[in-house]
Amino acid sequence: MYDLLIPSVIERFSTPVQSERSFLEQVQTADLRLCRHFRSKQPISPVIYSDPLIRAAYLLRHLGHYTLQFGDVLNALDGHPEAAAALARPHLKLAALCGGAGPEAIALACLHKQLGGQVLEATVLDLNAAHWEDCWPISSSIAQRYNQHPSVTLQGLALDLLGGPPTPAEQKVLAEAQVFSAMNCLNELVGLGIERVRSGLDHRLALLAPGTLVLASDQALYRDCSKGLTLLRRLLLERGARVLLDDQGEVHEVENRLGVDPRIAWMYGDANKNRFRIWVRSMRLAAVLA
Repeated sequence: MYDLLIPSVIERFSTPVQSERSFLEQVQTADLRLCRHFRSKQPISPVIYSDPLIRAAYLLRHLGHYTLQFGDVLNALDGHPEAAAALARPHLKLAALCGGAGPEAIALACLHKQLGGQVLEATVLDLNAAHWEDCWPISSSIAQRYNQHPSVTLQGLALDLLGGPPTPAEQKVLAEAQVFSAMNCLNELVGLGIERVRSGLDHRLALLAPGTLVLASDQALYRDCSKGLTLLRRLLLERGARVLLDDQGEVHEVENRLGVDPRIAWMYGDANKNRFRIWVRSMRLAAVLA
């Protein structure tokens, strides 16, 4: 995967006169900034993602991890006919809440290809959609080339979960989705007011069709992670959803089997106080709407 990711990031975000090393040194500095924000365990201001170097750092550090994190949820659903029915559609549509750079599409493309899928259409619903737009061609290309999927498209739509009812554009995307994901987002949102999050989530869940597969995974290192997944679980059960996977407050460890590519390994380490994580501790939830 990194054989595809690293040159794509360099091509998209570096300037024509920069050497690879010079560009990656700038990305390393941006990565340290990003890590400080994540370690604060406070909601991250959307402004930080307006910096293209921050987005480049995010892709190199997190895209592989989050692809495997979401893939782990999909792997755990093996043997569930309800999940297979949703995922085996020839033309599959994913709505990724707070999907950022779109790692969900990369993970889903692998399974969809195995199930005989022909077209995967992913829509990122994110407050920062305007910032992430230049990352989607990278993720969609990786999803298609790495997994040898026939066709993967990745697009986006600005969504403010706490800003009121869904827009007509949101309504259309959610009504057509067969898979709805919420990965690494509820932990931050809950800190902004759980009742507002409840209302925003409930409005979106109401638009999903029966049989839609709802998938969630959040990182356990954030204090509001379990609160967010508990809220989502409650809303799903109120709608009669059948729960297929639920860690029930337990922490699940996901190994980054991709490792760190030698081409960028020097950017990380104890000396930089930003080690490249090999293990991600997460919590998972999956359900099918009635």
